[in-house]
Amino acid sequence: MSALRAPLPPLPGSPDLPQVLTAVPGPRSRALVDDLARSECPAITARRARRAETTGATEDPVVWERARGALVWDVDGNRYVDLTSAFGVATVGHAHPAVVAAGQAQLAALPHGMGDVFPNRRKVELAVRLGRIAPPGLDRAIFATSGSDAVDAALKTALVATGRPETIVFSGGYHGLGLGALGATSYRREFRAPFLPLLSSRFHHLPFPDPLRPPRGVDPSRVGEVVLGLAEALLADPASGASAVGSVLVEPILGRGGIVVPPPGFLAGLRALCDRYGILLVLDEVLTGFGRTGDWFACSGEGVVPDLVCVGKGMSSAFPISACLGTAAVMERWGRSSGEAIHTSTFQGNPVGAAMALAAIDALEGGLLEQGRRAGAVLRSLLDEVAARHPHRVAEVRGRGLMLGVDLVRDREGLVPDGDSGLRASRFLLERGFLCMPAGAAGHVLAVEPPACLTGAQAAAFATALDEFLSR
Repeated sequence: MSALRAPLPPLPGSPDLPQVLTAVPGPRSRALVDDLARSECPAITARRARRAETTGATEDPVVWERARGALVWDVDGNRYVDLTSAFGVATVGHAHPAVVAAGQAQLAALPHGMGDVFPNRRKVELAVRLGRIAPPGLDRAIFATSGSDAVDAALKTALVATGRPETIVFSGGYHGLGLGALGATSYRREFRAPFLPLLSSRFHHLPFPDPLRPPRGVDPSRVGEVVLGLAEALLADPASGASAVGSVLVEPILGRGGIVVPPPGFLAGLRALCDRYGILLVLDEVLTGFGRTGDWFACSGEGVVPDLVCVGKGMSSAFPISACLGTAAVMERWGRSSGEAIHTSTFQGNPVGAAMALAAIDALEGGLLEQGRRAGAVLRSLLDEVAARHPHRVAEVRGRGLMLGVDLVRDREGLVPDGDSGLRASRFLLERGFLCMPAGAAGHVLAVEPPACLTGAQAAAFATALDEFLSR
């Protein structure tokens, strides 16, 4: 905190702080993005599309070359501190030596298995290990390759377990962009609009209980209670059109939706509601799981045990692997295989991903979970101090552990989101060697989600750079 009040310039030779040697992006990054723009679908090269709307070629992204710990180097040799964990994946740090070694050894021995037909040893070991660290009773797994795949598996499981195809979901929720998960996603309208003819109409969208910006007319102190009331009204009223609800799907903390933490008791209220109506509680912990919030799972902090939980990202801290975990009672409703699995995929339980996930879990158990808690506390303290210095620009700092959000506003009294500042802040920080992404539907929340190995010096330097942006 004292470093923020009396900032010291980063030492040029300090190996754990940013070092920007060229324009951002540099010439090699620009050349590679030019190649990418000619060879990739333009809807995927999102930053290229933004060029025409902003200030020209300087809005192109940097191209990554290598990474280690909390640091990333681009192809031009610039060094950045990564406050994104690469979309929340690298919880134990980039290229963690034990995770890399596990992947290399497995690649040399068995790089690919045959999913549900001929299981591999690492898949079996990971399934058993996940059952031990998951919330109590969630000791059955369906493996997948992405968060969206895990959500699809959960939605299928809820249907076969209850016989009811409808699901309650919440505004701002991001559950992936696969056709199944996209029906549940309500993060941004443009993600869904082109594909509405293909999406299921079996989702009932309710407002997420945001204590800062509750629905119009709702007392912020009662927002959780009010949203639970809306959910119960939907379930109890035969005229609501929700007579076939079999599950509730929710993020314990909204991620891309703006790092929104629901009020205490909300998840417990959902658990009670699901029990009362005989439906399943499904938690999407793809981002919040595996130490991101300071606990193995965000629901652990609330003492809530779901029927199904979706995990991924930090599970391996590097490799595309995910899972839907559930109780034996729920998973057994699938019935026994008749010789052909009715839900599987080519890379299901890939041995390389499983080996790397086992190593990442070892690293978290070996001290990185606690280290992440300490790093998150230091970072939160620094960001709170920045917010206190700029009360008219920052509505609040919120989140848990290594999942924090800085809510930027145009008007503190009216809480008008400042999406322009979110984008400008990300750009300003990038040019000073910090990778940070905007979140929230308006892009007004600076999402701060670093690896657990973030150092105090890196956190202080980042807070100083953010303070400089807000001062301007």
